[in-house]
Amino acid sequence: MEWTVQVAHSDHRFPCAPDETILEAAQRAGLEIPYSCRKGVCITCQGKVSAGAVEASGTVRSTGEGGAFDALFCTSRPRSDVTIGPRRISRPLGIGLPREVTARVFRKQLVAPNVTRLYLRFPIGQRVAFKAGQYMDVLLPGGERRSYSMANSPAEADGVQMHVRMHPGGAFSDALLARLQPGDALRLAMPYGEVEPDGRDPRPLLLLATGTGFAPVASILEEAVRRRWTRPLILYRGGRGPDDLYLPELPARWTRRLRDFRYIPVLSQPDPSWAGRTGRVPTAAASDHPAMSGLQVYASGSPAMVASARESFTKLHNLPEADFFADAFIPSSQSSAEAA
Repeated sequence: MEWTVQVAHSDHRFPCAPDETILEAAQRAGLEIPYSCRKGVCITCQGKVSAGAVEASGTVRSTGEGGAFDALFCTSRPRSDVTIGPRRISRPLGIGLPREVTARVFRKQLVAPNVTRLYLRFPIGQRVAFKAGQYMDVLLPGGERRSYSMANSPAEADGVQMHVRMHPGGAFSDALLARLQPGDALRLAMPYGEVEPDGRDPRPLLLLATGTGFAPVASILEEAVRRRWTRPLILYRGGRGPDDLYLPELPARWTRRLRDFRYIPVLSQPDPSWAGRTGRVPTAAASDHPAMSGLQVYASGSPAMVASARESFTKLHNLPEADFFADAFIPSSQSSAEAA
């Protein structure tokens, strides 16, 4: 049987099958709830359940056992009719719901010892609209999927770029990437995610990136250049050593092209010649911005970095929860999606 999901204080309601998450059912109904990782890590999709019962990670929670509670709609499945209160819900305009498309490899570029920049092109005359900060799924044989953020500006909608970190045993990054050649086809599903900073907002935006979490940040900043954003933009980029700061020409370009942009690389295990910041990205950002009530933050990278930044910024530095946006990248050894 299907359960009915009612959105509190609205006319929106939609059916949800027993094996569907609330987020999946909302998307099937043509409704847009803020989300990003779809893995229960970034909490972008968190909202209230004010009536009914849901199951997540094998645990059933009901409002009959203590009233309304917070839930992650990307992992929660109704076990009765439910009433929910997402942070926002709407029917998408301009950018369509995710769809499948075939793309072909145009170019492969090794940008670090363990990171490949992959350029994909769509068929001639075909474009797929997306927003800066969104991601796609690579559809693999056997029904597996791997998630990667688009690393280029949405203005380049005739193709996409992605940054692939090699993970030993990875179904895509290890098993298939090395064999891919120009002209080879990949099946994609896109776009996903609802993290899109607003260039018209006058508040400073802190961008935190580790590893290939740099990819969606690159998309956002390329779009900022194209749209001539004037809001202050500060990029804290972290890694163990210099190789993790791949594509250094991009921050140099943004420094030249953006009106108010600062780039702060941070290494946790630098060699003696390193003259820049050391330690962890969240620590560096908090040190520079001890009071964050007038900022927005976008964090992209490892779950540990994202969780650390969220905990520190919202609890110790007065950042409103609504002004923290995140993408957490999880290797396939930890979940169904490789780090992207």
